Amino acid sequence: MKTVILIAAAMGLAGGMAQAADAPAPGAAEARDAAAVMTAVTSVCLPILQGQPVAAIAKAQGLKKTRDGWMLPIEAKRHIDLDLPGGSNPHVCAATVVHTPGDGAATVAALAAWAAAQVPPLNIIKDKEQAQSGTYLVTASSWSGGIAAGGVALSYAEQKLAGGKPVAGTLDQATLAIVFTPAAP
Repeated sequence: MKTVILIAAAMGLAGGMAQAADAPAPGAAEARDAAAVMTAVTSVCLPILQGQPVAAIAKAQGLKKTRDGWMLPIEAKRHIDLDLPGGSNPHVCAATVVHTPGDGAATVAALAAWAAAQVPPLNIIKDKEQAQSGTYLVTASSWSGGIAAGGVALSYAEQKLAGGKPVAGTLDQATLAIVFTPAAP
């Protein structure tokens, strides 16, 4: 529930939460996408990066085992494919987010609010910076800094085809990466 409230506040939708259940607030799908990304960061990736067992996290968060790893379902065809830490990347949790078409503003706002709420707050490195990469237009935001448990770097990069068309058929796609370096004992 805290994640939903955080996202609603970040989007300025707090008043919209009181709307009737059969009349979803504008941007409700985007808010659910953002909530799923925040779950991936705070309830999947960071706990696993800090040493919690994958099996327990997967069960608690409703992850589905896939041929290539783990998937966090969102709704309909929207989901997050997770590349959990291990092997050669024990400090990295990466994900591909297949989400509602749009600019990802709700997700970036939720990530920015989370980064600002850390003690001390994470520093913003990129704020919706755009770059052309081959046939893709990439809009990236990133944050980094140290928290009590260690160093954290977080990036979110929205990808679109040239002309703003979705990368994943009718859905948009973004890449999420969390790097965690534990504090020295």
